[in-house]
Amino acid sequence: MADNRDPQLNHQLVSPASEQPAPQVDQDEKLGLSMLAKVALAVVVLVSLIISISCLMQFNRLEEQRKELEAELSEYNEAIRELQEIINSSDDNEFIIQQAKDKLGYYFPDENIYYQD
Repeated sequence: MADNRDPQLNHQLVSPASEQPAPQVDQDEKLGLSMLAKVALAVVVLVSLIISISCLMQFNRLEEQRKELEAELSEYNEAIRELQEIINSSDDNEFIIQQAKDKLGYYFPDENIYYQD
C-alpha cells in the first residue's frame, strides 16, 4: 500500500501525544527547582530570624548590664565626692568636731545635750 500523502505534510504533522510529555518533564523539573528554591528561601529566612532574635536578646541583656554599671558608677562617684569633701575639709577644726559628735558620740564637758523621743 502506497502512501499518497505529500512528504512535506508528514514533517508538518506532529502527533499531539508525542509533544505532550516533553513539556511535562520541563514543568516537573521547573516545579522541583521551584520547590527547592522555596525550601532554601524558607531555611534562609528561618536562620535569619533565629540570628536576629539571638542578637536582640543579647542586646537587651547588655543594655540592662550597662544600666546597672552606670548606677554603680554613680554610687562610686558619690562616694568619691563625699570622701574628697572629707579630705578637703579635714584641716578644718569645725569639721573634726562635727565628725566626732556625729560618728563617735563625743561632746564637750560644758555642752548640754538634749534627746528627743
